[in-house]
Amino acid sequence: MALVALASAKGSPGVTTAGLVLGALWPRPVLLAECDPAGSDVAIRMTAPGGQPLNSDRGLISLAAAGRKGLGDDVILAHSQQLDGGLDVMIGVRSAEQIGGMGGLWAPLGISFNQMHSADVLADCGRIGPASPQLPVVQAARLVVMVCTATGSSVAHLRERLASLVHHVDAQLGVIVVADPKRRDGVKQVWSVLDAMSMPIQHRWHLAYDPVGAAFFDGRGHGRLDRTPLIRSATDIAAEMAAVAARPTQRDFDMAQAAFPQSESGYGPATDEWRDGR
Repeated sequence: MALVALASAKGSPGVTTAGLVLGALWPRPVLLAECDPAGSDVAIRMTAPGGQPLNSDRGLISLAAAGRKGLGDDVILAHSQQLDGGLDVMIGVRSAEQIGGMGGLWAPLGISFNQMHSADVLADCGRIGPASPQLPVVQAARLVVMVCTATGSSVAHLRERLASLVHHVDAQLGVIVVADPKRRDGVKQVWSVLDAMSMPIQHRWHLAYDPVGAAFFDGRGHGRLDRTPLIRSATDIAAEMAAVAARPTQRDFDMAQAAFPQSESGYGPATDEWRDGR
């Protein structure tokens, strides 16, 4: 399975809402992990099955205390909980003051998220920069997706953050622009800005800005969620992101080559000659 990191350059362009809706539509088992040091939004906005409140003491901080001897699937899932609707989540810190309790867990946490056998992980990393404590989680991801709006200030901060981020991560990069479905011209302007930078942005998506649909992920929704522009746009994005995350990366190939180098005859372990012992 694989780790996908969602983050922003500045402000609140909708990273948590994007994580919730993408997690709800993900085509494989998935865990949404709140890795935003600013504090948890999910515990405030969402409920457990039956409308019960989520346990804010069970999540990232309890995992930090229990996981110092190892972070396998069982340990991670033991500190996760389920939302009403079925999405598994790991609740983040209640406030920024609790970050000190994380210690040096960020790096092993990112590696463990990316190596989970039972589920993909969508990590809501909030706002990131070169000195962000959660940066090791972003660095461990197979796919890093920056979320922005189509406003000039959001795009300017995105451009600045991407220019710095490419020096800190070795992963495929993507951008989600949250914009009114009718503002395709604004989305195209964002792509033009990125093209002018010659940035290695392999994946680009337009997520509909839809207050009616977003209200369902804030505990205020009414009506048919499946008919909202948010869900219609997010369905395709979730499928495409899951497919990207499932592909082996160049790093995977490099590791396989190191483990099974070609012989002097030029035959590697995948050739018929190697299999047949010839």
